[in-house]
Amino acid sequence: MAGRRRKNKIVSVRRKRPINIDLVFFGAVAVYICVICYMAMSSEHIAGYEVNAGSLSVNHTYTGLALREEKVYNAGTSGYVSYYAREGERVSGSSLIYTIDEKGEINALIQQNADNVDLTDENFSVIRSSIRSYMNEIDDLEFAKVYDFKVSLEGAVMDLMNQNMLESLEDAGEDTMFSRIYAENIGILEYYTDGFEEITVDSVTEDMLDPSGYEKQNLKKELIQAGEQVYKLSVSEKWSLLVPLTEEEAAGFQQEERKFMEVEFTRDHTRAWADFSIKYVGAIPCAKLDFNNSMVRFADLRYVEVEFLVKDEMGLKIPNTSIVEKDFYLVPKKFLVEKEDEKGFMKEVYDENGQAEAEFVNMTLYYADEENYYIDPKESDFSTGKEKIPMGTFLVEPDSQERCQVGMSHTLQGVYNINKGYTQFRQINILYQNEEFALVEEGTSYGLTVYDRIVLNGEAVDEDEVIYR
Repeated sequence: MAGRRRKNKIVSVRRKRPINIDLVFFGAVAVYICVICYMAMSSEHIAGYEVNAGSLSVNHTYTGLALREEKVYNAGTSGYVSYYAREGERVSGSSLIYTIDEKGEINALIQQNADNVDLTDENFSVIRSSIRSYMNEIDDLEFAKVYDFKVSLEGAVMDLMNQNMLESLEDAGEDTMFSRIYAENIGILEYYTDGFEEITVDSVTEDMLDPSGYEKQNLKKELIQAGEQVYKLSVSEKWSLLVPLTEEEAAGFQQEERKFMEVEFTRDHTRAWADFSIKYVGAIPCAKLDFNNSMVRFADLRYVEVEFLVKDEMGLKIPNTSIVEKDFYLVPKKFLVEKEDEKGFMKEVYDENGQAEAEFVNMTLYYADEENYYIDPKESDFSTGKEKIPMGTFLVEPDSQERCQVGMSHTLQGVYNINKGYTQFRQINILYQNEEFALVEEGTSYGLTVYDRIVLNGEAVDEDEVIYR
């Protein structure tokens, strides 16, 4: 029998695929990156800021209410008016201010003759000199001065015309219906009123400090009635300026005990010294500036813009976004206990038998005034997590056994210092502040020093929060 051929049965066995280490590693890295990105996007970014010394650019330009000794004069008769003296001119009893023609006939004759004035070479020399002086001082950025020059030049021409007008009066002969009016006092002449002529420093109200609704009444008319106001005089070189301030500015000047102030008038960039004091108008603190000169240059203005020439104070410059407020317990200074390098207080506790005893508690001091130390209500013991001195705790004075109960609190302004990698509140004393930065006092106890690192956005953190840089 032929031998049978054995069939070999082949069984396939599934082999396990080896683990791809590279794939697992990169997958883990990808998951880690996703988690980090999510945490970075979902958590608020804590940025730091390095404290530097410097000064704060403070705007010391203000607009003040000018108060002068002013007298308004009325017309004695009705008629047509011709003016002879220009505004801003110093006049006296011999100065012709205006004439009144009750019929108008002589006035028309004067005006007709005035139109035919022949100016001499000397007259033209005066006018050319005025124009030359203006051209040497002109500034393209101060176009408003063109109008001041125009008024000044018109006044100079009027002075020349007055000579011819006065001759015309003599040629017209005597007329009982024609009157010459001379200045009734010595002073600076103006042809406007605004209702402030009788106002004194003591009678100023809050609304008067606001120039937005201010209006002038022009007194110059062709025809005037008896009893109507016709001109006014500023009769004294002494005048005052009331400048509204903020409470912080007023407090700063009072702290300096300032008695005098040098100012620069922005109208003509001249400088002057004034007696300085703080006066309240209603609830508004104002700088009261008393001058003995310069009035003549501003007799036509009721609101005068000045710059206080004060030296900007030096200090530590920090951003306003870093500033926070925090509540603290107040503990009388006499209860402080010092043990080696630690400072704290003796807290009253009770043993198992209910007997009272004193236990030393190490505390961080954040600030000190004349009477009290400031401590954080939430300062905790790291081992137990409990507040060290809860509200209502009694503290004991070691020497006298006098007790005080913790509870009285006060709010301080400060920033969070991150020099040690976690947030620590530091009290600040703000000297000046603008929209972006504050200038704080340097060298205060429990305060900041140059090159300290603080949290830029102070509201985003709490005390003892770890900051990862």
